[in-house]
Amino acid sequence: KTCSIVAVHGLNGDATCSWTNESPSGASTMWLRDLLPYKLPNARVMSFGYNASVIGNTSVAGVRENARRLLSLLRDKREEEEEEEDEVRSHSRGSIVFVGHSLGGIVIKQALRIANNESSSFADIAENITGLVFFGTPHRGADAATWASLVAGITTTAFGRSPKSVFLRTLKPNSRDLMDISEDFRPLSTKYANVSFVESDVLSGLRRVVVERYSAVMELAHEEAVIISGNHSTMCKFARDDPRFDTVWKAIKRVSHSPLQIQKPRSPESEMAREPQGQGRRLPDQYTDQAYAPLLVGVKRTEQWLLQRAVRQPSGGFVVASFEA
Repeated sequence: KTCSIVAVHGLNGDATCSWTNESPSGASTMWLRDLLPYKLPNARVMSFGYNASVIGNTSVAGVRENARRLLSLLRDKREEEEEEEDEVRSHSRGSIVFVGHSLGGIVIKQALRIANNESSSFADIAENITGLVFFGTPHRGADAATWASLVAGITTTAFGRSPKSVFLRTLKPNSRDLMDISEDFRPLSTKYANVSFVESDVLSGLRRVVVERYSAVMELAHEEAVIISGNHSTMCKFARDDPRFDTVWKAIKRVSHSPLQIQKPRSPESEMAREPQGQGRRLPDQYTDQAYAPLLVGVKRTEQWLLQRAVRQPSGGFVVASFEA
């Protein structure tokens, strides 16, 4: 069965760098593009970009606006593919898995509220979502806002600009926005399989983890909580030989089925200790980074970049949906 995998980055992130590991040797691995399509060759992997900067951000678009834009782009892409050719139609009506880092998980939950309760135009999406994977998502708020302010403070010292973002208020512990989103999400949660990854390492400068387990885990019926090594930033960035990626891609595969179809997973300890069973083939680095505009960029199954250059890909391919309000 085919599957659409949609990744949503967090605060101060973007559609590519948030998922990219930079090794000391200079090698760059964007695992959504370079690794995952070879583990799940029938999946179409997408990354949604939006303006989540905390410096010089004059956008008034918050969680709700970006969640609706995410749904609109995903709906349009699925309809577009359905019209192109019968072979792609299976992708359009296949299952959907959302992958969110930090604030991205909150955007995803808001999108599920809209798709299920507010708009019939997203009914196809609501009906086909099977699973959710969260990396350090502060469901009850956390120091993600403090961390962003810390990073922004360095920039403020250098450039005289203060942190500004509508998201900083949302991420405060037990904010009204977070409480409302979680309250509406809970009755929907039984429809989805869910893996919540919890960071293990402190972030330099804060001397503590950004999102504590209390906030990163919702204690839901179909939720699997897994501690993953790394701090709030590095927990979702994987090199080719990183054993953590083995745990992550298998989690994504599990949640691509409905909760009732999921088999009991191995323990997190045994999965974390497993070595990768081979390295994925790297896709060429012919890719346009951070194109913040209301557009959809990616690879067709005809093996042609919609934006530029030809490149061979697995049957699904990689797509970037970028948006800046």
